[in-house]
Amino acid sequence: MNISIRQLQGFIRVARLGSFTRAAEQLHITQAGLSAMIRDLEALLGCRLFDRTTRSVSLTREGHDLLPSAERIVAEMASAVANIQASTAKARRILTVAVTPIVAAGLLPQVCRELMAVAPEVTIQVRDVPQPQIQRLVDSGEVDIGLAIYLKPAAGCEVKHLLDFRMMCIAPAGQLPKGRRRRSGFRDLAWRHLPSSPLIALPADSYIQQEIDAYLDAHGRAVEGRPVCNSMQTIIAMVAAGYGASVLPSMIVPQCPAAQFDLACMTEPSVPLPYYLIARKGRKLPDTVESFAQTFVRVATRLCGT
Repeated sequence: MNISIRQLQGFIRVARLGSFTRAAEQLHITQAGLSAMIRDLEALLGCRLFDRTTRSVSLTREGHDLLPSAERIVAEMASAVANIQASTAKARRILTVAVTPIVAAGLLPQVCRELMAVAPEVTIQVRDVPQPQIQRLVDSGEVDIGLAIYLKPAAGCEVKHLLDFRMMCIAPAGQLPKGRRRRSGFRDLAWRHLPSSPLIALPADSYIQQEIDAYLDAHGRAVEGRPVCNSMQTIIAMVAAGYGASVLPSMIVPQCPAAQFDLACMTEPSVPLPYYLIARKGRKLPDTVESFAQTFVRVATRLCGT
């Protein structure tokens, strides 16, 4: 039996008003259309719901029996629709982001702070994971978007370039040569002038380290026998302890206070590291994605000197 909510709404309105004319006006349909709707409902039920005269419309016994159930069904449907709409609206204000721990710790707190200042209804949920896991989380739908330096092309993904980070040398304070500073506040340092102290590296299978090693090799810098750490945070801590220097992306800058570190932008050549936003193709993204991306670029540019 294909009784529609619209038919029940029409029936309820006629029953309450006792008039097809006034019910049709409130429903914004013609009186003929409403009469046809009620006839179809009566045909489906196999009984008359109204006694009609030229002066009045009244419920039949069957109409009286139907009215409470019809009102309950329409009310429950309206409540369900309202709950779904509220849930959907709330979901559009929640953005789940996968990033590496160095970005989660160094940049996202400020991004969230600035975004909340202009859009306090927005909630950012952060998944800080190793870079290889970011695309998997996006592919599986566990997060809305991922942010990363390098992403393998995938047919099911959409990629948007956000900004370029730069290769930087990080060393204990006072160890890098003095030189003219950029507008960003950082000195330039040619690859051939890297300090002779050990260069602490990421694992050899890291895309970032492979990029670094290509330039080290081109300038005759040996890569064997060097200290290796699994995370940028550990490298930063080792450099702070005076254990050596390192070359890392400029996303590390917020984690490297000037009192403890010398920082310099690698030049001759300068090496940009494109940073991307990745999302699953066809996924309906929250409305907050664009404002989040704009805020991220603004914060990263300011804090990292990109």
